[in-house]
Amino acid sequence: MEDRFSLVGHVALVTGAGTGIGQATAQLLAHRGAKVALAGLRLDELEAVRDAINATGAESIALACDVTNEDSIATAVSLAVAHFGKLDLVHGNAAMTEPAAMAKDGLVADLDLATWDATLAINLRGNAVLAKHCIPHLLASGGGAIVFSGSGKARQGDFDHPAYGASKAGLESLVRYIATQYGKQGLRCNLVQIGLVMTATLDANLPAAVQALMLEHHLTPALGRAEDVARAVAWLLSDEARFITGAAIPVDGGFTSHSPIYADMLRMTTHA
Repeated sequence: MEDRFSLVGHVALVTGAGTGIGQATAQLLAHRGAKVALAGLRLDELEAVRDAINATGAESIALACDVTNEDSIATAVSLAVAHFGKLDLVHGNAAMTEPAAMAKDGLVADLDLATWDATLAINLRGNAVLAKHCIPHLLASGGGAIVFSGSGKARQGDFDHPAYGASKAGLESLVRYIATQYGKQGLRCNLVQIGLVMTATLDANLPAAVQALMLEHHLTPALGRAEDVARAVAWLLSDEARFITGAAIPVDGGFTSHSPIYADMLRMTTHA
């Protein structure tokens, strides 16, 4: 029986592939048979991921890429296609996550325009430019698929990160435009709406009390890991999801699916 989760014969490009969700996705795509171009700012991190993937017998390359620079994106895409001969899968995962910048993304009345511009340049403009340069190659390969990394903050107001939330909301709109404009040519485009995902950094730095609070508002027994998002991305890129396009799919343990008082009501019921 055909394995529709298999990605043998496919070539994927993953941005932000040096750490976290991008790394986990790249490794899973390679495990399922795809050849993977790893793109990101820090070449040393990308090379470490490349070496780990290639040690398994899979094939990957590391490409320096600054998603705020169109020439850098165009070069990375061109190098990936030149090396592997084609491109048919894309995971646009690069995002503004620098702690110093995120700390400045606070109250709108105190808006730091440099932070706003930098966040949109990476999260929204960068992914639009990535799509611009990848789509012709995807169409040449018969269509292919794009999956962007979104965020629950696109759908929820909060006390912090309005620039981040607005950029991810714009990204959801971009997904629908790409899906609509190129769907009849065989190209699918979707987004995973990501919630809190625990990484080694968060394991070490997110206070236990905060982790416990966040877990109360999840519908799952545990908080998510990068590998949980990677599995969703790999599925959306595979033929198993061939009838899904223009969608923003929550991958957040149910965090955005329930009433705001869910955790309080659960606590009351448990202790009643």
